[in-house]
Amino acid sequence: MNTNVWETYWDDQDNWDWWKKPAPEVFDLIRSLSPIERPKVLDLGCGLGRHAIAFALARFSVTATDVSPTAIQYLHEWAHSLHLSIETQVCEVLAETLPSETFDVVLSYNVIYHGSRELFALAIQRVRKLLKRKGIFFFTCPSRQDGKYGFGEKVAPHTYRCTKSITPGDIHYFADEEDLTELLVGFRTRACWKSEGYWDNQGEEQFYSNWHIRAEKV
Repeated sequence: MNTNVWETYWDDQDNWDWWKKPAPEVFDLIRSLSPIERPKVLDLGCGLGRHAIAFALARFSVTATDVSPTAIQYLHEWAHSLHLSIETQVCEVLAETLPSETFDVVLSYNVIYHGSRELFALAIQRVRKLLKRKGIFFFTCPSRQDGKYGFGEKVAPHTYRCTKSITPGDIHYFADEEDLTELLVGFRTRACWKSEGYWDNQGEEQFYSNWHIRAEKV
């Protein structure tokens, strides 16, 4: 993941408003879980912390990590203003700074596909090490029907350095269902679906198609 791209993005406060609103499917995930039975949650690549805050408000014990010091500082101040305790770290997705088999739930929303397929696979296996047995992993990634697929510089199969994205120059890997099955070694897929529609990408209407995957460590 390009750290400088994301630090530059979060340094511009005009980008903040949309990213402070939790996604509806994450609210659904929270409602499906018990903070008593699955108390420890990791928000991996938390950005400004919208989902970390949502889990903490629901009384989960939350750890949040991101490559951007600006984003983590914002989350720290946001949590403090709400009298919430959230452990934070500035680190890469693959950093080995967290203990293995610690978390009941790992959330990684719009994060681990930023890079090559190899890095995507490594991130999934890193999450597996962090989860307790039968821990839940919920993540998103773009499908090959997404409007950004095929545009920009092709750097590897199904992998593009996107020019029309919120972070120009960032690399995206696009997965299909068979690919996800291969990548989720050591997990049992509990749910897999797409959300699709249109969004305003720098003044142009663009189709989006994103996978949502809920998997359980076996």
